[in-house]
Amino acid sequence: MLKDLVAVVDDVEASKSFLKRAVKFAEAHEAHLAVKLLTRDLYGLVGLYPFDVYPLALHEMHADQEAQLDQLKQTLRGAAVPVEVRGMADDPGFAHGTLRMEGRYADIVLVGPSNAYDDKKLRRYIIETVLLSLGGPVLILPENSSLEQINHAVLGWDASGEARRAARELLLIAQTKARVDVVLVDPEPTPEGHGPAPGSDIARHLARHDFAVEVHREVSGGLSVSNVLEQFALADGADLIAIGGYAHSRVREIFLGGVTRDLIEDACVPVLLAR
Repeated sequence: MLKDLVAVVDDVEASKSFLKRAVKFAEAHEAHLAVKLLTRDLYGLVGLYPFDVYPLALHEMHADQEAQLDQLKQTLRGAAVPVEVRGMADDPGFAHGTLRMEGRYADIVLVGPSNAYDDKKLRRYIIETVLLSLGGPVLILPENSSLEQINHAVLGWDASGEARRAARELLLIAQTKARVDVVLVDPEPTPEGHGPAPGSDIARHLARHDFAVEVHREVSGGLSVSNVLEQFALADGADLIAIGGYAHSRVREIFLGGVTRDLIEDACVPVLLAR
């Protein structure tokens, strides 16, 4: 059950569509929604201005921050659930601690598509901070997606600890008796991984929680795992994809690519990430 949500943005105008979807998601779950507006680090820019100009620049940045917060409040006005608005600086050294503090008391952190953010690197930083430092779940709501209640989910399963945590988070947010398609891509039976019948153990576990579960063992055929999962979800009309985030090291994801990185950047269906 979801009752406490956090959405993070850095550009009110660009994020209006995402915020509309975040509010609808919160309303569907009758949950409190806190929206955090990341603004420029006002004090980290001291060296960029001459001493006599800095007070004026600081005043202008404060005014811009207040105007953004007012615009955000106007955008969220009329929501049918409690909505809280806060601003915070986007300097990584500061935002890291703030995101951990805010996310620590939330059921899930909502993140929009890349075009909802002025700083694309900051968007990735938000996701990585929540997943890697906080260990909390992230729900990415892509452009042109619609997600309220979760009645049909695709669980990308590779028998990793990260995938297990994604399954656990899915148990908490999906509707009772929801349909779950457990999708394995090129699975191999192993004693320490999938076992003799890949996907059967997690399917039994989910079924005991009253989900309607079906296992699908897919062949990649040269496609990436992320593409296989996304194509399956689109063809099957699933509400979202749930996967374990950064099952491989973050460095490997950066240089070689991976499911997490691909879905963070290009997903066209909602994605639940857990680690």
